[in-house]
Amino acid sequence: MSQDDATRPVPHEPATERLGTAPDPADPGRPPGTRRMTWLWVAIGVLAIAVLVLLALLILRPAATPAADTTATPTPSESPSSTPPAETSPEATTEPAPPSAPVFTSFSAEPTTADCSGGAASVPLVFSWSSEGATEAWIGVGTTDAQAAPYEAVPTSASGYANLAFQCSEESQVYTVTISGPTGVTHNSVTIVRG
Repeated sequence: MSQDDATRPVPHEPATERLGTAPDPADPGRPPGTRRMTWLWVAIGVLAIAVLVLLALLILRPAATPAADTTATPTPSESPSSTPPAETSPEATTEPAPPSAPVFTSFSAEPTTADCSGGAASVPLVFSWSSEGATEAWIGVGTTDAQAAPYEAVPTSASGYANLAFQCSEESQVYTVTISGPTGVTHNSVTIVRG
């Protein structure tokens, strides 16, 4: 052994090669398993964020209001209330109710059963109706919206309208009067059957 050999450093192998495991080719300076641990922490972080978002949605969602029970009947109070009625503030105002759609105050069709005996091809029908808040009206056959499928434009109120007849070739037929006004549309239908 020469003097030069004694001062030359001995090459060292990385510990991973000595132990028989290959280093991570993507990052030779990282110990093996670090990459897998990083992905594990990323997955835990994403799951934690998803749980927080779900909790926030559950907390912030509006509470469902139960539907009013229309069949409930009021029960009389057994004893008068001892608390005085609440005083109303002079500043409190009530909002006016939105205007309602036009309404039928009456509607009829005669006859409701068409007498097609004796070989009649059709039976005359007579309609009567009255309305409030309507500016236009239509009558239709075979529809529940006479405005969309009108037979004829008619007055907003009529007594004895007789321009339609039941066709005896039909088992039944729907007749509709539709009224319209600045606040909406209302339909009234009747089904005439063959007798």
